[in-house]
Amino acid sequence: MVGLIVLLVVCFSAKAQHTARNVPAIVLNAFQQEFPKARQVEWEQRKDGSFEVEFNMGMVRRDQKVFFSPDGTMLKHEEELPASALPDVIRDQLRTAFDGYRVDEVRKIEEFGKITYAVDLERPSGDLKVLFGADGKVLKERMD
Repeated sequence: MVGLIVLLVVCFSAKAQHTARNVPAIVLNAFQQEFPKARQVEWEQRKDGSFEVEFNMGMVRRDQKVFFSPDGTMLKHEEELPASALPDVIRDQLRTAFDGYRVDEVRKIEEFGKITYAVDLERPSGDLKVLFGADGKVLKERMD
């Protein structure tokens, strides 16, 4: 019986993490104003008190993630993109400096007005994660 109660509490807690029930109205309103057509919305409160919301929009349904402060300020926005949507300067970098890798995943990240692109690259000898500035410069690079 105790095991069943623990299981129910754990399941309820996990479900509560993914609903807007515990999200302040100011945060919900900020999200709804910015992304009125969001679908499959899942909320989570982070340890630092901020709120993370995962969702997708539009016909293509690409994954997106946004972080809000408790006062409703958008801190960061990540959006999954096709490799073809990368700026030409980054695609040129991929062809020259990262020849032999296949683009696995691309995310456009906007944080404090600055745009970067996170690109996950694959090849048999090992995967690589590269963060590019909008100007095509490599900001970070690490093996995965």
